[in-house]
Amino acid sequence: MASVIIEKRVGKTGNITHRAKVQQTHGGKVIDRLSKTFKTKTLAKTWANKIKKEMEDKFERVKAGIYRPESELDEVTVGELIRKYQTHPRLSLDIGRTKGFVLRALLNYEISSILASNLRASDVVKHCEERFNEATTPSPQTIYHDVTYLKSVMDVAKGVLKVNADSKYHDEAISSLKTLNLIGRSKSRSRRPTREELKLMEEHLIKRSEHKSAKIPYGDILQISLLTAMRISEITRIEWTDLDHKNKTVIIRDRKDPNDKIGNDWEIPLLGGSYEIIMKQKKDPEQPELIFPYNPRSVTAGWQRVRKKLNISNLRYHDLRREAASRLAEMGLPINIIARITGHKNINILHNIYAQIDIKEFGKKGYAKYLKEDIS
Repeated sequence: MASVIIEKRVGKTGNITHRAKVQQTHGGKVIDRLSKTFKTKTLAKTWANKIKKEMEDKFERVKAGIYRPESELDEVTVGELIRKYQTHPRLSLDIGRTKGFVLRALLNYEISSILASNLRASDVVKHCEERFNEATTPSPQTIYHDVTYLKSVMDVAKGVLKVNADSKYHDEAISSLKTLNLIGRSKSRSRRPTREELKLMEEHLIKRSEHKSAKIPYGDILQISLLTAMRISEITRIEWTDLDHKNKTVIIRDRKDPNDKIGNDWEIPLLGGSYEIIMKQKKDPEQPELIFPYNPRSVTAGWQRVRKKLNISNLRYHDLRREAASRLAEMGLPINIIARITGHKNINILHNIYAQIDIKEFGKKGYAKYLKEDIS
């Protein structure tokens, strides 16, 4: 049942106003609320009683699963919206290990019980304050993951998940969180594998592929990563119909984008021997449309096992993307062309994070030679 509170307020000039607050709770948690200020108590009560009735009716219809606003968008809690995101056939494909962990964890916090359409900056700030004061003492960088991954869910709420929600609260929340020092960005990585490390990794990954129970062509996927700068989630998502055999290009569908990835399709060249590597892949009878029909997490898990076996420290699979971009830069390819290949719309990010040029190697080899060169 919704509750009503009427507060009398006296301004600095002595003017009296009345602030009406209406809030709906469920399970001891606030899931809906509205407030408005009036000149008289009578006006405040009239408005509050009207909103109270509407809010209670809305809550009953939400519980029954029959509420649908004029916009034909669903009204669900933040937690329910996250579950929709997690189970969406396309969105779920790009949920990496860290993002998956963060989204699952958010379901256990009070913020998940708020109606998504009513999520405010203050709710996000409150959540981050709670996280900051936890016994586990998460860092501002860790807490920032909660904020950014929640935004990625809210960004596609209306357009993809048909839920009445958006991320308009985000900028206001970020400003407050920075002021309170509750969030911070992780330091950018600059790790590039050495030639010896890559050689060892490739040798042992190929051995892993040759095991009788193995299905994943780790060596081929490693080469594709280094030659195309694609993310592992992109490699395992490209389809045979995305290939342009004449021009040796491939279309990457719904490429990761900070604003909206849906429909963000990029066509990139298949450099070096990447086209030939693709063409030797066998079609999987269960997923014949995919070129590399493998779970990206299985690929990275295999990478980590080999890395640990070889005692190579601090080398992630995603670092291959930086390695690929940096190699292109070292061979003299213009950064705007590299950005076209990697999918970066912000050249500064590409320049500062991905194109870690080894000055000593720059200019030693021609670009044409690089295209024919493998990692050995």
